[in-house]
Amino acid sequence: MPDDSPGTANTITPTGSQQPQSRRVRVVQLVFLALAVVATFCLAWWQWGRWSSGDGSYQNLGYALQWPIFGLFFIFAYRRYMEYERDRAAGNTSPAAPESSADAGPHEIPQDVLPTRDTSADARDHFEDDRRHRARRARTSVHDNTARTDREER
Repeated sequence: MPDDSPGTANTITPTGSQQPQSRRVRVVQLVFLALAVVATFCLAWWQWGRWSSGDGSYQNLGYALQWPIFGLFFIFAYRRYMEYERDRAAGNTSPAAPESSADAGPHEIPQDVLPTRDTSADARDHFEDDRRHRARRARTSVHDNTARTDREER
């Protein structure tokens, strides 16, 4: 079902194909894209000038190389957005969603994948963590020693 809201109206081209957006929206998007790309290249030129000056650093060189990549990413993202819009206009409501299959649910891990645990008493005694017990004994012995020295001082 076509979306009749303003700015996203599907229009028929002379060749009979559908455009996903109105001409005005497309022009605004392209102007914004052009401004973004020009801004990134201007920032790259500025950073290159800073790099070329006497007090420039390698950080300025890195930014001078990084800004054009951002500009190219804007172009890539806009092209991908337009692909999604064309898919939506063609009737595919979720072009970015992966196809779901009947076997896509969670699975149980087979029993032979993980090693078996030894639950005998010897294994529990061997791996028992007695740090709490040792810490408690140390605290009580320190407390007892402190109480003993207090009594001896009186």
